[in-house]
Amino acid sequence: MKQSDKINLVYIASIGHSGSTLVESMLGTHSKIATCGEIHIWPHEIIRQGVLPCSCGKSVIDCEFWDKMLKSVNPLDQSEPQIDFFREKHNAGHTVRLNRLLDFTSKKLDLETERKIRVYAQNNYSVFKSFLELIQVELDTQVDWIVDASKDPYRLAWLARSDLFNLKVIQIVKNPPAFIYSMLKKLPKDKAHSPYHRFYETTRQSLKWSIENELISQAALNHLKAEDYMLINYEKLASQPSETFKQVCKMLNCQFEEKTVNNFRAGNVHTIAGNPMRYQKGGIVLDEKWKKLLSANHRRMAETLTLINRHTYGYR
Repeated sequence: MKQSDKINLVYIASIGHSGSTLVESMLGTHSKIATCGEIHIWPHEIIRQGVLPCSCGKSVIDCEFWDKMLKSVNPLDQSEPQIDFFREKHNAGHTVRLNRLLDFTSKKLDLETERKIRVYAQNNYSVFKSFLELIQVELDTQVDWIVDASKDPYRLAWLARSDLFNLKVIQIVKNPPAFIYSMLKKLPKDKAHSPYHRFYETTRQSLKWSIENELISQAALNHLKAEDYMLINYEKLASQPSETFKQVCKMLNCQFEEKTVNNFRAGNVHTIAGNPMRYQKGGIVLDEKWKKLLSANHRRMAETLTLINRHTYGYR
């Protein structure tokens, strides 16, 4: 592959805890698609000597595949900005970056920002190129698409502006109260029953839902063709997985395969991070526990704070 050849890249854009790991797993099960997971976390995994396991079960540090990746291209040796530029911590990046909002528009950016985007995209290109070459050897088959499940909207905007990739974007969203329920379950035990912490987390995550989903939509609107973008509601994906994934395959111009639904957990060969659901058993089930377990007050808060744009994503 020449540096000038565009890499076929599927970018999963999401706020997280909205079905992104399910979509990634289904994609990875397809015979012509391979997923690298949340690749922008890889530098943090190297620095911290393995925090989250590769989907093969080993630490990213002990995994033979990622050892080959590191020998092929070390992300820590690349020029700045490196691939974790928008991932300041292993487990988080900033939701609001006021100095980066212009990146989502169609306006021409200043020369220094354009230079940074080029370097950032070239760094990612090198990583994706190595991943594609190595995963094809691992699977002993041709792979037509790579999946990046990093989700981050700022990362998406820069990759889309770079023009180094044949980019397809899947934005997956979940009903705001359902999303809030998922986030409240993550609260540590000492805060889980605190009214203050539950109120704070509901407020913070509701605002994050609106902001990040809007940023993803703006990146798609201003930097992608309509046929290169797909919005998926978690509720539809989980209740109608075959019908929904057939539309994904149509966008990627690849044939639908039943195993992407029936055996989706087999789709993660060597992926970084993601929801632990990939290690569980069972089929695709729509989780609606929030309807009984989320309090009416928290539900109203989530609906009120996302009122500005939740209708855009099909939620009244």
